[in-house]
Amino acid sequence: MDIETNASYDLLKMELSLTQGQMDKYDQLSMTTKTWAVTLWVALTGLAFQSKQSHIALLGALVPLLFWFFDAYNKTYRTDYKKRRDEVQRALQMLSSGNDLPNDFQVPNLPVHDEKNVVRNMLLLHVGLPYLVLIIVSLLISVRL
Repeated sequence: MDIETNASYDLLKMELSLTQGQMDKYDQLSMTTKTWAVTLWVALTGLAFQSKQSHIALLGALVPLLFWFFDAYNKTYRTDYKKRRDEVQRALQMLSSGNDLPNDFQVPNLPVHDEKNVVRNMLLLHVGLPYLVLIIVSLLISVRL
């Protein structure tokens, strides 16, 4: 490896570490978001049962909706970092195979986030299903109270 290739290789390794760290951060945020959503939902549901007031159960349906949006927002950022991490992995494989990087490949090149994908991410089954279940159960409880 020449000096330029070695520098690119080192930068790619650092960028790979950074992008993976960002993905890990957003994974942790997603788990924390789900935990808070369930915690607040359980508290409101318990209060609705205790007080026998259906409007509190309906409020319990709004809590998961808010957290669902936050989770989808985090998923948007995570997806952007995953895309860049995969690009960096391919570039590292090219360099380690003795190939040159494509001329248009830049190191570092951290992602620019597009918030338009939040709604699309809300509709992903693995993002929305836990929240949908909580919302449906809240609606059923409000009807029964």
